[in-house]
Amino acid sequence: MKQLKNLKSDFNKDGFCIAKNFFNKNEIFELDNKLKEFLEKKSKVLNGRDINRTSDNSINTMHDIDKHENYFSNFAKKEKIILFSRLLLNSEPDFRKCEMFAKPAKVGMLSPMHQDNFLWAVKNNNGLTFWVALDYCNEFNGGLTYLKGSHKLGLLEHESSFAPGTSQKIKKSLLNKAEEECKKITPQLSPGDVLIHHCLTVHGSNANKSEKSRRGFTIQFKDKQSAYDQNLLDNYEKKLNEQMKLRKQI
Repeated sequence: MKQLKNLKSDFNKDGFCIAKNFFNKNEIFELDNKLKEFLEKKSKVLNGRDINRTSDNSINTMHDIDKHENYFSNFAKKEKIILFSRLLLNSEPDFRKCEMFAKPAKVGMLSPMHQDNFLWAVKNNNGLTFWVALDYCNEFNGGLTYLKGSHKLGLLEHESSFAPGTSQKIKKSLLNKAEEECKKITPQLSPGDVLIHHCLTVHGSNANKSEKSRRGFTIQFKDKQSAYDQNLLDNYEKKLNEQMKLRKQI
């Protein structure tokens, strides 16, 4: 219970918290194998917004994978995940989706600094992401970088990034100001560790030019009582489709 209180305090203060050894070796081994099986079965048939590839055709990101395989949505509803979500959201959690961020060695693509809720468009900004480490992650292989406390800045204006997998980024002038106000940190993670961040926390990651992969599996939740802002959602979808057309993904 003390750990829960400490994590909630970190989440409220910093916009994220780190749960070490949240998943044991058996849980990570099973999840890892299921993801590998999924990639083997589905990577050749998925297209469009569901998958993005690197310059050498390696898989960099896969989106909405729970829609294609029930195992992932069931995994997301493990009792301890729901418990943490309920505690951090201060409400009943509503499962959104699961994604895979593979960021393979040498060619893994960058993810520009952004806020999740610019993409989600949840009306009261009450949502969070579990980022599950499947590899050792740090600043050298494209580990996730946060601006501490940036969730308190509100929803910032974004613009098109043209980066596959993260189509929007915070406008440069606003990002510069946020970086002046908030400390930048890239947590070091081991397989089974989990980052949990608020949907307004500014985050992103550098390209992976190292010899080691940096895989992360994500689970998203929002406040069950919160609706989506359809105007904001439509605006995001329009911008995403424009970029996908340019990349000839649709």
